[in-house]
Amino acid sequence: MSSSIIASIQSDLTLYGYSITMVFGNIGNIFVVIILSRQRENACSIYLLSAAVVNIIYLTFYGFIQIFPVNYRDVTTTAYVLCKIYLYIAGILGQLAKTLLVLASIDRFLVTNRHVLVRRYSTPKRAKYLVFFGFIFWLLLSIHLPIMTTIVNGQCTGVGIYVTIRAIYVLIFVGLFPIITLSIFGFLTYRNMKQLHNRIRPTANNADTPMQRRDRDLLKLVISETVVYLITAGPYPLMFLETMISLYVVPNKSIQYSQIEVFMLNIVTFILFINSAAPFYTYIIASKSFRHDFTRIIINGYRKIIRLFV
Repeated sequence: MSSSIIASIQSDLTLYGYSITMVFGNIGNIFVVIILSRQRENACSIYLLSAAVVNIIYLTFYGFIQIFPVNYRDVTTTAYVLCKIYLYIAGILGQLAKTLLVLASIDRFLVTNRHVLVRRYSTPKRAKYLVFFGFIFWLLLSIHLPIMTTIVNGQCTGVGIYVTIRAIYVLIFVGLFPIITLSIFGFLTYRNMKQLHNRIRPTANNADTPMQRRDRDLLKLVISETVVYLITAGPYPLMFLETMISLYVVPNKSIQYSQIEVFMLNIVTFILFINSAAPFYTYIIASKSFRHDFTRIIINGYRKIIRLFV
């Protein structure tokens, strides 16, 4: 693949891919905020609602940073301070959204547990505290990004041993930790649900309460978003791992090798970007209740508009 073709694909991906994803992702996340804001007395809803807000900020910020250089000069590769701020803010927002999904998965495990004492750990008040502490945690843990990154050959990147350190950081906190945690608590929640189903089978004629239905719907949302995360986030840390290994295996990279490596990194970065835009569309597919709430919002909004002009 020639350099001109790679450059053309990257330009189109940045201009059209990020623009479309940012617009539709923000529209979807706004609807998630509207729908889940009516269920703020539920801990899981607070996590997913907070994640939607973070996703809106992340999509807008990171999307404009990617799109702007297509027609204008990329200031993050010339302005030393902006280079550091850009990576720091993007790092905080990206990791916070993943953490909130992990917390939502843990919450589903808590509420499906048969022990009352365990279920009591799932409270809206505790959820709000954890959202706040999650933000502070990533505010501190991501501090290495503005400290260690700089502008090298027109790129906002790390140098020397920090390339390896950041690759390990991404592998752990973007790949291994979220994926392993989501998989473990997803399995444990499934086991809890199966045990609960076996216990209540003799009284199957008992109808579900609204609370039980809502908890089950929220579980569907978390599981569906977990699956999407595994698909969209998995390639990103693997690409960083390849970059780290190639530093030692291929110390003198050819220009074409480096171009392909940067191209592939841009592809997996875009796929990871899609993850922040996907929740609403994932929820629509996974949950009948969520579809019903969305339809009701559209109908009510349409009626209000009609009343304004009639």
